[in-house]
Amino acid sequence: MNNHCRCPLYLLFTIGTAFLMMGAGNQATSVMTGASASSPTGGSTGSVRTGMTGTVKSCPTGSVKSSVTGSIKSGATCSVVTRTTTTPTGSAATIVTRGTATLSPYAEELARVLKFDHQVLLLVKEETQGHIQRLVGFDEPGYQIIAPGIAAPVPEDRTDHVLAELRQKLVPLGYLPFVVEINAGIKTDRIGVLKGTDPYEILRIMHTDGDEYDISNQDVIDRLKEWEKISSFDIIGADSDWVELEFKTLPKDLKSFAEEVYDFSPDTVDQGPGNTEGLMKELRKTNRLFLWWD
Repeated sequence: MNNHCRCPLYLLFTIGTAFLMMGAGNQATSVMTGASASSPTGGSTGSVRTGMTGTVKSCPTGSVKSSVTGSIKSGATCSVVTRTTTTPTGSAATIVTRGTATLSPYAEELARVLKFDHQVLLLVKEETQGHIQRLVGFDEPGYQIIAPGIAAPVPEDRTDHVLAELRQKLVPLGYLPFVVEINAGIKTDRIGVLKGTDPYEILRIMHTDGDEYDISNQDVIDRLKEWEKISSFDIIGADSDWVELEFKTLPKDLKSFAEEVYDFSPDTVDQGPGNTEGLMKELRKTNRLFLWWD
């Protein structure tokens, strides 16, 4: 009799336990897939956003992403910083920096000394992924001088992209990004940034000239200003013996312009496309003109 009574009781206990375990499992699943989450660091260091997307971001001590699958990913610091500044024209503009870029004490000091907006340096660091340094220019005899700007290295294959991004974001704020070094041998270029709105200040700081042909820095500036009357262009790069232009509109009489370029900078043609017809073809293809005096 006792054995017969024990079996039903045992079965009831087993079934009850199974139901309890199923309930606990469902509760655990609900926690993993529900619309709430918390920062793994806890406290005031993490922020939480819940919803059907399951996306969670925590700053500045870490980042977490979760989804309805219950996957969790933690990693490096994330940040989204916005700052409103006043442009040279008096209008307001917002600088947005994202990612994990931080400035070294040296870069922080540069921002203070040069009176550069701190967020501008962060943006340059973020885009170039290089160390911020002081820009170096040249004086009339050709000696290096400390210039009122910053510079950062960038891989050769990213130069055009990074420069375009920086020009789009910084020119409206009163800063002039430009390529300051082209180093084909080591495949690392350098992008400089000056504070201001006068693009010819780039040529003055770098003291661009054609000394080999008795062409002064002022000669280069004057000639470019003459060309600007018949076409629209941006100065996108310069060093002591070269300057690169990117045309918004090419001169209508391209043949005469190519001949004038050859007369002003023979190396541009002789060491480049070889003749004025080749120069015209390059201009139509790239909308760029690279002048240099070797």
